[in-house]
Amino acid sequence: MKTELVVGDFETYWNDTHSLSKMSALEYVMSPKTELISLALKKEGKAVCWFGEKNIREGVSRIDWSNKLLVAHNNSEFDALIFAFRLGIKPRMWGCTLAMARPIHAKDVGVSLAALVEHYGLGKKDSTALLATKGKHLKDFTPNEMMAMRTYNMTDTEQCYNLFYKLLAQTPKSEMQIIDATIRMLVEPQFVVDEPLLTKTLVLEQEHKRDMLISLAVKLGVGSVEDVRKTLASAPKFAALLRDNDVPVPMKLNPKGKSIPALAKTDEGFIALTEHENDLVAAAANTRLGVKSTQLETRIGKFLDAAHHCNGRLPVPIKYYGADTTGRWSGFWYNLQNLPRILRSAPKLSDALRYSLMAPPGYKVVVADLSGIELRVNLTLWRVPYAMAMLAADPEADLYKPLASEVLGVPIEDMPKMVRQAGKAMHLGCGFGLRSEEKYIAVAKQMAQIVVSFDDATKHILGYREKHPEVVQGWKTCHRALDYIYSGNEAQIDSWGLCHTSKDGIVTPKGVIRYPDLRKEVNEDNGKVEWVYGTGRKKARIYAGKVDENIVQHLARHVLSDNMIEVRRQTGYWPVHTVHDELIYIAPEDEAGELLDTVQAVMRVPPVWWPELVVGERHRRAKKGKMVGICCQKSRGNGVQGRNAEQNGTRGTPEGEGGGGRRPPRGGAGGGGGAGGGGGGGGGGGGGGGGGGGGGGGASATTMARPSSSCIMMDDKTSRR
Repeated sequence: MKTELVVGDFETYWNDTHSLSKMSALEYVMSPKTELISLALKKEGKAVCWFGEKNIREGVSRIDWSNKLLVAHNNSEFDALIFAFRLGIKPRMWGCTLAMARPIHAKDVGVSLAALVEHYGLGKKDSTALLATKGKHLKDFTPNEMMAMRTYNMTDTEQCYNLFYKLLAQTPKSEMQIIDATIRMLVEPQFVVDEPLLTKTLVLEQEHKRDMLISLAVKLGVGSVEDVRKTLASAPKFAALLRDNDVPVPMKLNPKGKSIPALAKTDEGFIALTEHENDLVAAAANTRLGVKSTQLETRIGKFLDAAHHCNGRLPVPIKYYGADTTGRWSGFWYNLQNLPRILRSAPKLSDALRYSLMAPPGYKVVVADLSGIELRVNLTLWRVPYAMAMLAADPEADLYKPLASEVLGVPIEDMPKMVRQAGKAMHLGCGFGLRSEEKYIAVAKQMAQIVVSFDDATKHILGYREKHPEVVQGWKTCHRALDYIYSGNEAQIDSWGLCHTSKDGIVTPKGVIRYPDLRKEVNEDNGKVEWVYGTGRKKARIYAGKVDENIVQHLARHVLSDNMIEVRRQTGYWPVHTVHDELIYIAPEDEAGELLDTVQAVMRVPPVWWPELVVGERHRRAKKGKMVGICCQKSRGNGVQGRNAEQNGTRGTPEGEGGGGRRPPRGGAGGGGGAGGGGGGGGGGGGGGGGGGGGGGGASATTMARPSSSCIMMDDKTSRR
């Protein structure tokens, strides 16, 4: 069946207090105040425009959506909500020109329709008609305003239609499928929300916050909550409170290079205190910040609000190419990409967020994730001998223990858990060039749940580098790559031949890691010359370790998205959610086991574009219950090699690539749930935090290949052949 392109654009009622800048898109779309003023649609030929919800409904009802690719600018975060939730439209495939533009233009041109159509010479966006009708309902439009709005709405649609084809020429077919899958997570919600659990937890959290404020008042010797706020507004008094609770005062360098307390409301160190494990410290930081609701209160409120609008279901809002350099997804609204982890040994109120997500009655949640994919990619990319040998011998090899053993002098046999966790902290904290002991201490606590002293942090950082000279050399290669990109020359980066430089950035088998307007600038804070790219608010620093991190996260993301497409091809299922290295599905009870087997089999196969990569899959299972993340026994791979090369980023029209997939029916809330995942935090930024979990997990598929004698390692005299 040939897929036909339809491009649409809505105009809706808005004013100063009722707009997307004042509320979430879901709240705005589902509000009775949000009148549908007009909808312009374009297929082949001229666009049409209908005014008023009645006429819009009649118009779209005459269209057979079963073979349509429905595109809008910002469809992935706005228009699709109206099409799906207000009009009940389910096209064969969803598309979004804003999403298509993000990997190409996020750091230079921008992704607004106005900026993009001007960049591609498709005209200029004139918003006069929109601004002239601000605060007006359709019944208040004059004939001239109706005519102007029709022209405005149809022009936007024509421009979006033409922009689509400009971007399609630069977008792999596989990525069109991923955009479709991402939008489906938003507009075809499958998770049922346990509203009673969240309501009860909200009451408990509010009581807990009140108790913490009372404790603060007693500790500070003041008589009211308002006095607490006034007292904590003093930086010295707040610092004293931290010291009294054995919490280090976060520090920063001032412009003169002097170390001073980092207690301003915008300082990262201070903001981190708002989620400190010591409840009293967290309460003090939030009070100083002037926050009236805790993060948990806010999230619970957003969960309940979304469920109210969606018949007890929770949409999954994740942004395609949200990390616009690497291609990973990011979360918005209530950020399901970063829910607090559940620690069985230390229950906490925030556990309710994960526990509240359930499968509908008669269904199960199916979860599987790639085991330590970023760690495996980084060590394989730079051909670290001990890691490659271990994975070749056993795809489930625990990579944490050898590092902990060498640095800390503890035998691998019967290694205590806390020592192994130190190995985990070193791998995840030091893999991308981290130098700061303070940042390493934070990474170790967040990712490995261990407390590390300053001296031990120094030892761990140096120990990692001594154990991994190949990775250290890789950072140097990445640093030289920036010179090649700046000069517009091609040079191979890794010995596998996966990545090479170009004038745009780094070309990989799956796309381009872009560094637009790469240049050197003097850092005004420290006087050092550093590489930066992008413009305005999108300007970002780039350095050796960050380049390595970008490459690793980009490649790891595409391993996962290729798996997503392959599972869809074999089973008809799109995931209902994805978190970093994890795919989450909901399936009928009698199909869940078979689906799990298929997902696991797919995850054991290395990508066709890098068959030497030993991938691992942490064995999960489908089970009734909550979405909390359950691991059980592991399974070994079967030696199968790479999949069909059809997935390897072929470009072209997206015909026949859509389809709703097999999804649970819509229905009311309630019933049993699924067990599954919802993995936790992500790889760190700023050269710190590494990637994913490390050892222990997984089934894999192949042995390592020996280094190719024809590989040209990049140096100052050689370039890509």
